[in-house]
Amino acid sequence: MPTTLPPPPAPPASPARPAATAGGAQVTFAVRPAVTGWLVARRNEGATPDQICAQLVAAGWDADAAGRTALLSLRASDRHRLLYIAQCWGAGLAALGAGTAAHLALEDGGGQLAVAWYLTVMLVAAPIAVGTGVWARRVEDTEPHAIWSPTRRTLFATLAACTATVGIVRLLTYLFLVMAAMVGAEGYELTPSSLVQVMVTLGLAVPLFWWSLVEWRRSNVALRLLARPPASAGTGEPGSVASAG
Repeated sequence: MPTTLPPPPAPPASPARPAATAGGAQVTFAVRPAVTGWLVARRNEGATPDQICAQLVAAGWDADAAGRTALLSLRASDRHRLLYIAQCWGAGLAALGAGTAAHLALEDGGGQLAVAWYLTVMLVAAPIAVGTGVWARRVEDTEPHAIWSPTRRTLFATLAACTATVGIVRLLTYLFLVMAAMVGAEGYELTPSSLVQVMVTLGLAVPLFWWSLVEWRRSNVALRLLARPPASAGTGEPGSVASAG
């Protein structure tokens, strides 16, 4: 396996072509065969894409081209897909089950079987979310490449978006009921359960949204480091991406 840095990619062959497109094509098709062995060697040594990108920039590569090339060092298959699927789905279903069961229990005429069903969903999903969360944290501490998982980034972004949407819709719905009761609209009455409904929504949606947003940001910041290598790039020993979150 080669151990020296590959040369910088050649400039675009045709100046008439856009620089970004030509540079991307040059890196993808012309330079990749020459650097594949080096990328494999660095990946096997445990180097993460941000470290590889910093070394390529220090060797004279363009930052964008170095970032795209550094991502080629990742394994073709996402080894942590099932772990993050279980974690995010478990957390989402647990919150959904707990919130829906609480709302049904507070409503007049809420079906007992429906409450029992959603409580069952919560009791099954919550341990899965907690267990996989602990496992995922251990994996990320021992294997820095886990933070680069595309499944991780996509699922946490989706969970944050869904939680925010559901929380806002429920909050607006119950606030409307409270406001309608306060202005004396016919058929609407202000009861203590209305306030509890709002508190249930906020108590579940806000923590879940914040947690999923922070976890998404950890992966997203890791990717953004490829376009903006750390200041230590010139030394060839950039800091670990685990601290980027």
